Amino acid sequence: MVEEEITGNESGSFMTCIKPEWDKNGKVYWPGIQNQKKSENAKASLLQPPVKTIPVIFLPGVMGTNLMANTASTNEVIWRGDSLGSVYFEWAGVDGERRRKLLNPDTTKVDNRGDIDRTICSPLSDDGALFPTRQQRGWGEVLSFSYGKFLSVFQGALLDDWQLALDNYGKSASEKKGAISQLVGKSLSEGKYAEITGESVLTQEELNHFQNFLFPVHVYGYNWLQDNKTSAEGLVAFIDRTIKLYKNHCGHGMPFPPGQEKVIIVTHSMGGLVARYASQVCGAKDKILGIVHGVIPDLGSPAAYRRMKVGARQEGMAGAVLGNTAKELMPVLARAPAPLQLLPSSKYLSGAPWLIVEGAGEDGSDVKLPQARDPFGEIYLNKTLWYRLYESDIIDKDEAVSQSNWDAYRELVDGSVRRFIFLLDSRGYHSNTYAFYGHKIDSDGTLTWRKTSITYPKNRRESDRKLPNNYREIPLPFNRSQMYVVTSSKTPGDGTVPVESLSAICRHSEIKSVLATSVDHQGAYDVSSLKDIKDRPALQFTLRAIVKMVQEIPIP
Repeated sequence: MVEEEITGNESGSFMTCIKPEWDKNGKVYWPGIQNQKKSENAKASLLQPPVKTIPVIFLPGVMGTNLMANTASTNEVIWRGDSLGSVYFEWAGVDGERRRKLLNPDTTKVDNRGDIDRTICSPLSDDGALFPTRQQRGWGEVLSFSYGKFLSVFQGALLDDWQLALDNYGKSASEKKGAISQLVGKSLSEGKYAEITGESVLTQEELNHFQNFLFPVHVYGYNWLQDNKTSAEGLVAFIDRTIKLYKNHCGHGMPFPPGQEKVIIVTHSMGGLVARYASQVCGAKDKILGIVHGVIPDLGSPAAYRRMKVGARQEGMAGAVLGNTAKELMPVLARAPAPLQLLPSSKYLSGAPWLIVEGAGEDGSDVKLPQARDPFGEIYLNKTLWYRLYESDIIDKDEAVSQSNWDAYRELVDGSVRRFIFLLDSRGYHSNTYAFYGHKIDSDGTLTWRKTSITYPKNRRESDRKLPNNYREIPLPFNRSQMYVVTSSKTPGDGTVPVESLSAICRHSEIKSVLATSVDHQGAYDVSSLKDIKDRPALQFTLRAIVKMVQEIPIP
């Protein structure tokens, strides 16, 4: 680091301001301090950075973690998101049988070899001296095209203010403000930032306090195919390892009394369910200072039913990656606990029906499910009705294989899927929780199988019936049939999670603040630079929440 000399002292002495550097263990030091010449009556001012650390752990959403084969004999890439184009090329058009073979929770594990965005968004680098390297902090575990730029900007914003102050020390007053200082005095409820509950505008005093700490961003990638309970248990262990790292090995420790060290957690989508379970069920809440949930599918979403039943073709390029058709997607999801744990819980819509089938009743009336607040018994474990969630013979026509598929699915859904959803519904939230969600984009608040007027001649061959993927032809008596199409209610949400799924959050006293804004689900944390933060209310909300969380921590 270059030294800066400031002259003008009447005694003729020179004041040298020495900026800090960090050794390989994260310890701060001031280079060149021994070289000051006594004959020049030199004085040195050691510019002091913050030294106490509060780790921030980011959890990605479903399909957001890179996966590899877990066999010792191969390092085969299974799911890698270095670019959207590469994922599309790898997965578009892959049939259900191969998808099921590759995307198996029992034969995959987290892959930390993904591309890492190396953009440094603050005056001093976080990558390898001030903190352990980004690779060591898990940044290679998540899809780079989804989260790479965000992680760089997020880390830069958490460092920017104190680093700018240090970098400009002794210079003429700079008009440039740090990323978070620009939020001081700003309300997020104004204009396009829409609705916010529990808002507390950021003060300069709070920002000053925040700048007494370091915030290294770590990533907890998890196998998004396996039971979220397993991922939550892994998160508890990850929190312990991260605390131990900064308590004993990196930098100058943490600003907490011994034995009471804590981390901050920021989540995206299903990662919020993993974090909630770790906190409220696995007992990690006393090791967590606070949680920010971004677009958490709190009570589930009917979109999980739609994707399972008809595929994700309507979601464009991303849909092709997920699986365009039910034949591509259903065989995978039927064996993957975590995606099934995104299905609507019994508390969704306060138990009111969210799946409607026109004219399917015995008397020709509409069927509305669930009727008795039991989506498991009425929808997910339904084996016979055509609008059932799982078709065990969709690619396996042999009767014995189909029965085996059903038995495995039933055991999974009636066991780990049901238990996870029930426990989350009953355990509430961390006592220092902030949440934001989307409320402007059409979403699947409810789904309806509507009758259509499409008909086919009796003698038309099956191979000539080119139905759109979201249609179903249902046989009727007397050699007739009825065509159904699944349609969305297009209620407000983020495109995947409807606002109805967030109703529980807004009612809980543990929630400090909730922001409703115009984010879409996949791009909830999209940001291109520090300057771009000014147009990203969700990220502003997240940063401000972190500043608020640390106010209760005494200055080191």
